[in-house]
Amino acid sequence: MNGIRYFESSSSASHFFVITDLIARRRSYSTGIAYLQHTKLKLKMIRISLLIPVLMLMASTVFSQFSLTEVAHYPYPGSRGDCSDIWGYVDGTGIEYAIVGNETGTSIVSLANPANPVEVFYSPGANTIWRDIKVWGTTAYITNEGDNGLKIIDLSNLPGPITAGDVSQFTGSTYPFTTAHNVFIDEQGRAYICGANNGVGGAIILDLTVDPLNPVEIGRYNEYYLHDVFVRGDTLWGGAINDGFFVVVDVSTPSSLVTWATQLTPNTFTHNLWLTDDGSTLYTTDEVSGAFLAGYDVSDINNISETDRIQSSPGNGVIPHNTFVLGDYLLTSYYRDGVTVHDVSNPNNMIELGSFDTSPSFAGDGFNGCWGVYPYLPSGLIIASDIEEGLYVIGANYSPAAYLEGTVTNSVTTAPINNASVQIVSTTQTDNTDALGEYATGVGSGGTFDVTFSKLGYVSQTITNVVLVNGNTTILDVQLVPLQTYTLSGQVIDQNSNPVQNAIVSINNSQYSTVATTNGLGNFDVPLFLEDTYDVTIGLWGYHTLCLTGQSLTIATNPHVYQLTTGYSDYFDLDLGWTVTGSVAAGDWERGEPVGTMYLNNESNPELDSDDCGQQAYITGNSGGAVGNDDVDDGTTTLSSPIFDLTSYSDPYISFDRWFFNDGGSTTPNDSLVVTLSNGTTTLKIDFATANDPNTSSWASKDIRVEDYMSKSALMQIKVRAMDVPGGHIVEGGFDNFVVRDSSGVGLDQLANSQQIHIYPVPFQNELTVSIDDAQAFQVIHIEVIDVASGRIVEAKDFDNSGQYLLTTDYAKGVYLVRVVADGELLTAQRVVKL
Repeated sequence: MNGIRYFESSSSASHFFVITDLIARRRSYSTGIAYLQHTKLKLKMIRISLLIPVLMLMASTVFSQFSLTEVAHYPYPGSRGDCSDIWGYVDGTGIEYAIVGNETGTSIVSLANPANPVEVFYSPGANTIWRDIKVWGTTAYITNEGDNGLKIIDLSNLPGPITAGDVSQFTGSTYPFTTAHNVFIDEQGRAYICGANNGVGGAIILDLTVDPLNPVEIGRYNEYYLHDVFVRGDTLWGGAINDGFFVVVDVSTPSSLVTWATQLTPNTFTHNLWLTDDGSTLYTTDEVSGAFLAGYDVSDINNISETDRIQSSPGNGVIPHNTFVLGDYLLTSYYRDGVTVHDVSNPNNMIELGSFDTSPSFAGDGFNGCWGVYPYLPSGLIIASDIEEGLYVIGANYSPAAYLEGTVTNSVTTAPINNASVQIVSTTQTDNTDALGEYATGVGSGGTFDVTFSKLGYVSQTITNVVLVNGNTTILDVQLVPLQTYTLSGQVIDQNSNPVQNAIVSINNSQYSTVATTNGLGNFDVPLFLEDTYDVTIGLWGYHTLCLTGQSLTIATNPHVYQLTTGYSDYFDLDLGWTVTGSVAAGDWERGEPVGTMYLNNESNPELDSDDCGQQAYITGNSGGAVGNDDVDDGTTTLSSPIFDLTSYSDPYISFDRWFFNDGGSTTPNDSLVVTLSNGTTTLKIDFATANDPNTSSWASKDIRVEDYMSKSALMQIKVRAMDVPGGHIVEGGFDNFVVRDSSGVGLDQLANSQQIHIYPVPFQNELTVSIDDAQAFQVIHIEVIDVASGRIVEAKDFDNSGQYLLTTDYAKGVYLVRVVADGELLTAQRVVKL
């Protein structure tokens, strides 16, 4: 099949990559325009007319549908372990090969019959899950992070036999190394050994042109650790993964290297890079959950700017690995999403065309699935390595994307609208307008779509029957009508209708967020407010936090009155006065929405808060990225609650959720998370977690009876201490869903005849039973379950008079009031706690 070709010169003096855009040659519109080697796809611009959409249907449709199809699957025996990277090779007779890293060595597989791959040579090596491969002329070079340095395999005898005598090892002398993460070979025959155990792990430069089997050391870059590099001409582009940026280095004189520039990448964990054929755009991956593929205009290294960024399976936390440029396309090994292909003919509008899932058993966040992809075989076949599944041979039918671009403006002022959302309905394709009101999006497969434009403060507008055609750009300009604003007014009172001063009122939705504080009369105002649906959270230490979702706030419902009940609960979406002390190098407690990190296949920092109101928690370090970027380092950090008064409680219990993870390092993990309780005179440990905790890598729910430890007082305080002493291990802690309750069962409106009612177990987890001794005296039993924090009825059911009632609704964790009504008479109202 036609495809982008990859050639290798057989002359040792001029081995280099030549990528020829043969795909572009087969692109033509009905006008007969031919697209030659390295020519960018010229997008035909169509100004849409909603009155005559039939004109769109007349646009050229010569582009076939994009597709990736399985040609062959070659699994390895279990004794080989996991697979790592992959590269391709073509022998002198034109036979193509896949060179695949196994956990125990290197495999060379013939694709003479692509539907029936055959392994023709296997070279055992150090046991490691990291192998990276490149080819120069007739020689393969393999790095690993186990031992023995750089493996060199002479491939010149193919398609004849390769033997162990064709394999050698290189460990250097001027810059000796035994392990390295990656290798790149430029068009001049220089190899760059990245992430070696020499210096800071930058790049050792080897000359392969004199004797490919005996490299010559000619320089070293030792300013930043580099995980991967791309080199062309006199410029090295390096992924400084631990620093979160790529570096631009002058390598014209290998013995005297100069760093020209650095550029942060979106998720600050820069894994790999690849440059376009014309050298104007660089693409990168960040190897973390939910990270982006990103493009940069690098035509002026003194003024590098991001052109666009895009995620695969947005919202699912999938991790990108390695990306490669193939003419106007970007092919990426995307762990649990497999091989993804993007049209990047317009660097400012990257569009995913599709993917081939090499690991359908896995989805979302995690380091399983597709490790590497190689798209440069002359046949146009793609080869990919899957960690668990082995080698895949994939056929590709390339087709350009269908683009949608335009401008969103204010219908009254004609001013551009910044940050308006543009959603192609029934797809995952979205974009937000920039400061000029401009947007750029599209789809991999053309068709007829509805497109919704929205922005807080404007009437949302959906344009129907927009026709998008592959290989063309549709321009759709939209004007949004502004909404009227008003002053939102409210009051916060307690259960006795007294005003609550200094209560924090948080109002937010996906496009708007504000925080107000009540005055001495419990009142608050929000000027220039827009009618919409919001979540409202209200709290003050000494009261149960009120958490209301999906509230319609309109002029008609203004003003609003909210009631808080005295007590203590904190879900940490508000700052109710907890403090942080201690001395650590990194990883102090901080309040926010958790950003997950992974250590091996275990979640170290949580991705979500515990199952409570809101989405925030207290977390030890929360920057995301690599597992060790912001964990607790070299010390202790302590989270302390405000003082709370339990003297009015009959039998107080304290419940909370906590997270602890401790692993890694060169010695056995020995750190801990300790929760203490104090009544002003006595301080005791009430919870303790170590690396061996059965709830590691998960939220653990705790329910503590205060008087099992100490007498209650008006000076109660809880403290949560996380430690890394001595340093050297991964330590992550979390704390959430803090609630104080009274176990006496006396609730709001407890009645004298409540001895007839039994509600159990207390606290409960998945099921709650209500038993009524004399239920036969009634006709209808009505049971309501009310969220104490919000005052909302979360369940209401009518039952017969059988006397035994089972409630199995999956309530969120928290405190609830169960009201039992018989024939219109309130029998009881009891508090219960869901763990």
